[in-house]
This record gives sequence, C-alpha cells and structure tokens, in this order.
Amino acid sequence: MKKILSFLIIGIMVIVSCDVFAQVSTNPQDMFYTYAENWYLKGYVSRLPQLRPYALTTIKEILDTVMQVGSESDIAIAADYYNQIKEGKAHIELSGTYSRKQEYDIDDKDSRGTNQYAICPFFVGDLDLDKGLSVGYNLGVFAANNDDRTILPQNTNSLYDTVSDPWTIGSLEANIDLNTNVAFTKEAFTVQGGINRTGYGPFLGDDLALSDSSFHAPNFSATYNAEKWSYTQTYIMLGSTVNNGDSSKLDKSNMGKNFSFHSLRFELHKMLAFSVYESEVFKNTNLAYVLPAPFMAIQGMGDSVDNGQMGVLLEFHPGYGFEWANSVFSDDMALDELVKGNFDSKIRLGFETGLLYAPNVAWCRQLSLNYTLVTPYNYAHWSYDDDTTAIFTDKTYNYLNYVNHGVSVGATIPPNSDRIMFRASFTPVKRLSATVFTSFVRHGNAYESLSDSEKEKVYLTNYYSHTNSYVYVNTTTGAVYAPASGAQYDSTDVNGAETAGYTKIVTNGGDVYSTDGSLYTQQMFIGGHHIDTAWDYLNFLSQDNIMTIYQLGFALSYQLPRMVVGDITFNFGYTFEYIHNNGVQNAMLSGSTGNGSWQTAYNEWEHKLHETINQYMSIGVKISY
Repeated sequence: MKKILSFLIIGIMVIVSCDVFAQVSTNPQDMFYTYAENWYLKGYVSRLPQLRPYALTTIKEILDTVMQVGSESDIAIAADYYNQIKEGKAHIELSGTYSRKQEYDIDDKDSRGTNQYAICPFFVGDLDLDKGLSVGYNLGVFAANNDDRTILPQNTNSLYDTVSDPWTIGSLEANIDLNTNVAFTKEAFTVQGGINRTGYGPFLGDDLALSDSSFHAPNFSATYNAEKWSYTQTYIMLGSTVNNGDSSKLDKSNMGKNFSFHSLRFELHKMLAFSVYESEVFKNTNLAYVLPAPFMAIQGMGDSVDNGQMGVLLEFHPGYGFEWANSVFSDDMALDELVKGNFDSKIRLGFETGLLYAPNVAWCRQLSLNYTLVTPYNYAHWSYDDDTTAIFTDKTYNYLNYVNHGVSVGATIPPNSDRIMFRASFTPVKRLSATVFTSFVRHGNAYESLSDSEKEKVYLTNYYSHTNSYVYVNTTTGAVYAPASGAQYDSTDVNGAETAGYTKIVTNGGDVYSTDGSLYTQQMFIGGHHIDTAWDYLNFLSQDNIMTIYQLGFALSYQLPRMVVGDITFNFGYTFEYIHNNGVQNAMLSGSTGNGSWQTAYNEWEHKLHETINQYMSIGVKISY
C-alpha cells in the first residue's frame, strides 16, 4: 500500500506543473518562520503565536501587516509569500543532493568517508479555503543510498520524516515522507490537526520542550491569542522505541505513547512576556490531559506514574531588533535539598538562554547567541513491561521517555551536556543567502559516576543477557546472580537453591540497560529500586572523561531568476567538526564486552576514546514549479 501511494505521488508530480512554493502551514522549519521572528524583532508584528506551524489565516495576517509597515526588502519577501498563498495552487519540488562525511581518527591516523546520494520529489501546497479554514500538505518520497544519520554532524536531526519501510530503486532506498495539516481560525481562536513537526517558543529549531527539528507525529492543538495573553494546548501521539536505545531498532516504533503540552503566556509589559508551561508523557490514551487543567494534578490522580515536566519562559523585548529569551524546563528536583543549599542533589532540568538581533538592514537577516544545558537523566525515564513487577528487558518499549521515534522531542543535545552556539544569517546580494555558525558542546556519560557496585549490577545484567538470553535478578536490590561456574547457568543453578530470591528474566540477548549516557540511560534498577548515585546526586559534567565537540560551518543558497521550468536553487554546505574523547557517547557497560568483568568493560570503553576530525559537505539543486 505504501509503495502504491508513493508511486501515485510521483505520478501526480510528473503531470502537474505550477509555480514555486513552500509549505509554510505544514513545516515549522520553513524559512517563513525565521522571517516572521525577524519581523517581530523589528517591531513590524506585535506578537507571534507560540506554537508552530501557524494556521494559514495567521500567516496571511502576518504577511499583510509586514506589507504595510515593513522595509522595502521585507515587503518584497512578504509579498512573494502572500501572492503564492493567494494563488492556491498545487506545487512540485524536486531536489537532488550529494553529501559526504570525511572522518579522520587522529590517534590511529585512519581516514574513511561516507557518501550519500538523495533524490526527493515532493508535492506541496497550502490551500486557503473559506472563512478561516485552510489545508497544508507536503507529500513526497525521500530516496537515498545511506541513512541521514551516517552523514550528519553530531546533535543534528534529519530534515525528513521517513520510517524504515523502503523499497529499492537501484542503490537507493525510497521511503514515503508525508505531512498534512488542517486548521480553522475564528478571530483569536485557532484549532488545527494533522501529522507534522511541532515547535514552541522563540528558540527556532531547538527548544527544550518542543523542538521544530524533532520527528513528525499526529497531533491536535488549540490556541487562543488575545492582546495581552495567550493559551496553547496540544495533544501529540508519539512513537515508542525500545527501552535500551538499541540504534538498530530505533527506526521501528509502536503507537500507544502520548504527549500533552500547554502554555499560558502573559504580556506583563510591551517589553516583557512571561509564560508557564507543562508537558506530560504517558502510556495509552488519557483524555484528562486534553483538558485545560494542571497536568501535575491530573498525574497525581494516577499515582504519578506518568512523566511530567513544567517550565517557565521569560522574554525581554526592548525593541531595536533585540530580544533576550530564557527558558527553564524542570523534570524533577529535590526541593528540600535545594532549600538547604545542597546543589549536588537531584536536579533534572534544562536551561536555555539566547540573544537574538535582527538589524534593520537588507544584507543581514539575524544574529543569535545561545547557551543550553541539560542535566543528567533529564528527558530519560524508565518503562516497565508490568508496573506491578517493575521488570524490563531488551524487548521492552519505552512509553515514558521524552523521545519520539528515536528522536528527542526537546533539545538536540543529550542529557549531561551543555552547548554555546553562535549563528549569523546574511543576504549579501540579491537571491544569495548565507549562514555561518559555530558551536562548542560538552557531554559526559552519567553512568561513569555510578558506584562500583551499581556498575556491576548494570553490567552483569547486560552480560548474562548477552551470554544466555536470560538473567537472574534480585528485584529488590537489582543484584544479579553470578554462578561460580562462569557465564553459563547450568541445570543445578536453574533448579537449585542458589537462585532462590532471584527472578528469571528472559531477553533477546541484547543489553537490558542503556549505558551510553543518552535519553535512554535512566535511574532505575529492574524491580523499581533507585540507582542511588543516579537518583540522589546531580553529577553534571563531573565525570573523568568528558567529550567536547567544536563545530564551525557555513551554508549558501542561490536562487536563479525565475525560468520557464520554474525556480532553480543551488545549495552548498560545509561543517568542520573536532571531537575530543569521541566514544563517550557509546555503551560503557555493554554485555558484549568485558568478558564478565565490569571493570574490564569500562577499561575497554575508556581505551577506545579518541580524537576525531570530521568534515561534512553537501551540494544540491532544487527545482520548484
């Protein structure tokens, strides 16, 4: 069925011919949203909705305002968008891209490269129907010889929303990529639904709570934008992936994982806005989280088994093109310890602060400086096969962590990380767009801070799972039964008194615990007993081995004058990346290593840390008609 649908989409593209267009009401990463933010910074627009993408009616109102009060260059941009929306036609985009990652291991003096060839036909458009009703669609195919993850820089999400169910065209694997959105707006009230990416707040592309760059998902939202306050609520159906974060299985996901988010924003002053927001990740459908009520109270009625967060956003907008935004995203904190002044305690949060500047000149679009931190185990959460026994295995799907189809719903940096990033966007000459950027990231594997006994429990669970495809675990302490005879559990062990007090847990022969320090690395033993070092202490970047990542790059885009065949745009991008202690992000206590000793497994992991220089290059052309 998917292949038939894909061929149908391609067939429509072949026979339909229209003008260039971009799907502004479906894709929150469309360039329109950068322009809209700039127009807000310049004072053309008094406020913007907090949730992206916007309804087409809202987009038209923004464009109409800019065409009345904007500068000459901004009026031209807004008029181009407005005219295309007004035409209401279907449109085709056909792009081809060549990308290469060149990796050089400084320690081994070894160099290797990965190439990706991609072809992407898309059928896109925005239809402004009658009386506030609109439809947006972005229907296409992404065909490539290699997965995006093999050629993207660290902490970068793919631009495409494809699932691993391809058909082969020569050396290429093709997957459908479909996004749709239906919206209705009546004055200040908007409701919309569909399947698309969703973004929140002033941090385009990488927000702590809802990032535009995360994977798409079915969703429904309602927004009320008054002059002095606004309220936003969305309900999203996420894809659940395996509990241990096995990268070979992250392309497969189950439904039944849900996410709800709401935000209340107040205009305290023309220069100051304050927002409070909550998010909740939960298993199965719970219509209580659709209500405009505190999620914390709703969660408490269910014995607090769901994964809830809350945060605040403060935006200072003095005018003259400037804004300073600050967001605190809190998962869990030991408030009693903080009151005592003990900051080496349970603090699970994210913090993001950023300066934005949009100068009122045609050649410079925006300058931004941003700092983000995510403490250990923020976003992570345990998930059981059965809540009464609190047992999980390498087969367990996680319905509670802050992940959708293997991609973080929030920030792109993993827990126990921080990042400082600068970005500048220019239009040096007509039709040429240029962006330069640089970032510095630190990341530690939080499990390196565990005590020796905690590491042993985690490792032996993984080791016997690999060795025997089952393991005996004391579900009170998380301890593992280790037979004196070695790795194999013989019949005496299975039937004798030695395993009394242990529960036999059958696995698929993989790691039960994630130990790579990612979103899947959590703070609970099998049986529901806390891993004390992970639960009670901060451990923020306090490990012996810290990975650092330095990136520097640029992107160029040049659009030729409109031709008979449509618009032709050439794109080129380059990123230089230096990584110190590359490998910190790999499994530290995998059962496939160590030969039965956690210390040996840890030493092997530490020995493999290395220095890497990566270079990423992409060149592409897009034809839109």
